[in-house]
Amino acid sequence: MKSFPSLMGLFAVFAMVFLTAPAQSAGPEKPASKPKAEEKKAPEKKPEEKKAPVKKAAKPAAAEKKEEAKPAEAGKKAEAKPEEKKEVAKKEEAKTHKVKAEEFEVKLELSGVVESTSEARVALRPKASGSLSVIKAVPHGTKVNKGDILIELETDKLKEAIEDQKAGMPQQHMALESGRRDLEKLEKTTPLNLESGRRSKMKTEEDFAYFEDVSKPMRIRDAHEDLKSTANYLAYAEEELNQLKKMYELDDLTEETEEIVLKRSQHSVDSYKWMLEQTKSRTDRNLNTLIPREQELMERNLESKRIEWRSGEQSLRAGLEQKRLEVSKMERDLHKAEKKIADMEGDLKMLTVRAPQDGIVYYGMSQRGKWTTAATVERKLIPGGTLTPKEIVMTVVDPDKLQLRVSVPENKLKDLKKGQKAKTKLTWNTDEELNSSVKEVSFVPFSNNTFDAVFTLNPGKEITALPGMNAKAEIEVYKNEKALLVPKGAVKKEKDEEFVTLKGGKKQKVKTGRSNDKMTEILEGLKAGAEVEISAAAPASKAPVKKPTAAAAKK
Repeated sequence: MKSFPSLMGLFAVFAMVFLTAPAQSAGPEKPASKPKAEEKKAPEKKPEEKKAPVKKAAKPAAAEKKEEAKPAEAGKKAEAKPEEKKEVAKKEEAKTHKVKAEEFEVKLELSGVVESTSEARVALRPKASGSLSVIKAVPHGTKVNKGDILIELETDKLKEAIEDQKAGMPQQHMALESGRRDLEKLEKTTPLNLESGRRSKMKTEEDFAYFEDVSKPMRIRDAHEDLKSTANYLAYAEEELNQLKKMYELDDLTEETEEIVLKRSQHSVDSYKWMLEQTKSRTDRNLNTLIPREQELMERNLESKRIEWRSGEQSLRAGLEQKRLEVSKMERDLHKAEKKIADMEGDLKMLTVRAPQDGIVYYGMSQRGKWTTAATVERKLIPGGTLTPKEIVMTVVDPDKLQLRVSVPENKLKDLKKGQKAKTKLTWNTDEELNSSVKEVSFVPFSNNTFDAVFTLNPGKEITALPGMNAKAEIEVYKNEKALLVPKGAVKKEKDEEFVTLKGGKKQKVKTGRSNDKMTEILEGLKAGAEVEISAAAPASKAPVKKPTAAAAKK
């Protein structure tokens, strides 16, 4: 009975060889009774299904020889199949994980830079001088005390400028005093001149008003009265002459005396006639020419006086104000000159730069713990180098007051909280561990999408730690002494649910807790002893299938 399976296997091999033999034999002899569809299916049948072809009697001789030549090889292949199954089984076993309660920690590792909490930045801020030429500067890393000289700068040009500025000061003082005296004089004379102009204008206005109200009407009336009086005198003389003539005619006698009287009376009449004619002409000229002309002249004089007064008033006031502004400018210029001298003298003292506190000299300035400008400043602090005003050229740091500034990626920010304890190691000395804690956390991102956090740092005298040194801090953000863990890749997520695949293929819904780089904590859904698949096993249908021979492929 034990040999029966091997005989069955042998018969199957013979049947397979028999089916492939016609393709290998030379000549036109081919079994025509087999359909092509059946010949193509033959290589895919399992050994148990290939027993029927063994009973067929028609076998070529060449096929029988080949079947006899390969029994040992076929037997070996048939015997190797159980071993392959064992290897597959072992691989499947390696892809499972047995859940058990064990210690679980989640740690946060951050890199940072040591910096001092007491930094005194040194920047030159001259108020008057512009040249900052270096004579000598202390080297980077020098330990200094407060008041020690850090930088010496060239001062000859500044001293010369101070002397030139002082030499011009007496002339400015004299000019200012002269301007003040002129202003004082104008302050007194301007009101008087304004009053004089106002009075002259008022007098002209009064004269014009009197002319219109009094002089003009009287002169018009005087002209009329003069004409009337002359006419009356003429009438009187004519009447007297007529009376004399009547009287002398009645006597019928004319004496020489009477003739003389008549002549005289006639002469008087003629004279009054001429006077009347002159008076009419003079009256007409006065009324129509002289009086209107005089009125026009007075009106023009009055308007001229008014214009002169307005212009004079503006000119006097403007002159006074201009003098005030001039004196004020002279005072400001003098004050600026005095301040410039004071600033230059202050700059002269500043050009000998001294340490603002005890500490160590660092070139440049610190930005988030990194000395980004040190290389640029170092090239300027050589003898003959020129410094830029307001540029931070040095920083004196206190090495006893330190902290650690770290850059936190956004995905780690949620695990960082103020007050957390941390184990810190300096990069240059990883053998020593420093105790530190989170001092503050900033939630404002920088341009590289990292966040700042500051850790306290007290290295003590036995460990050398200086600003600019790199360090790493490790924080234990979570710990569970009896956590049920599965490999991180074993947990799958579909929609809002998480699940694992148990050994055998069953899906189990779970609730997860914290995770680290390798493992995930299971809070609900699994118990200790359960086995989960790390990744799903390949389906049986996808197991390797024996390839058909070349002859079968040709068919």
